[in-house]
Amino acid sequence: MRPNLNWVTNDLAVGGDLDEDIDIWVPQLQEIIDAGITHVVDLRIEANDAHIWQVARIKYAWLGTDDAEGHVVAPEVFDKGVRFARLAARDGGKVLAHCHMGINRGPSMGFAILLDRGHSPIEAFDMIRAARPQAFIAYAQDALAAHVARQLRKGGHPANAQKQARALQKHIDEVLTPSAVGRIRHVMRQNHRRDLGFSA
Repeated sequence: MRPNLNWVTNDLAVGGDLDEDIDIWVPQLQEIIDAGITHVVDLRIEANDAHIWQVARIKYAWLGTDDAEGHVVAPEVFDKGVRFARLAARDGGKVLAHCHMGINRGPSMGFAILLDRGHSPIEAFDMIRAARPQAFIAYAQDALAAHVARQLRKGGHPANAQKQARALQKHIDEVLTPSAVGRIRHVMRQNHRRDLGFSA
């Protein structure tokens, strides 16, 4: 089984975690190494793979955050992830932003990184969805708010934040139609049942 990731740009991938079965995750890890990934930012609050990435000599940032309906990802989580990605870019590295299933938290961090690189919110959203169609990117608005706050702290003059947020939400609502949301939630339920040991 190949690693659960998709490349958004030539140096940024988003996805899910390694398989729990050592016979599967060891080859997955080797493929990640072979792909040139040098930095991994992990958004899972439920697990920490520091020991694995340390052995692989891949820099690792654990920014554990929850993934639940109504949850808000704190701005400092995105700030830390963005700084980590900047260090990777400075060193000519490649970043993997991941969570458990690669639907919300990991892709939302990828979205934040793209914003920091100068992409517009809608462009960043579409880039991730094109690379990973199952991505829901539920925390895109949180990432955008953190991005605007960073710009303001640096004395920048970001475009009208409320207008950007409204335009992004309108775009998300158009892209994630009820049928698409239903399919994504179905995949999430199947994966959750698998994790609990039930057949999908």
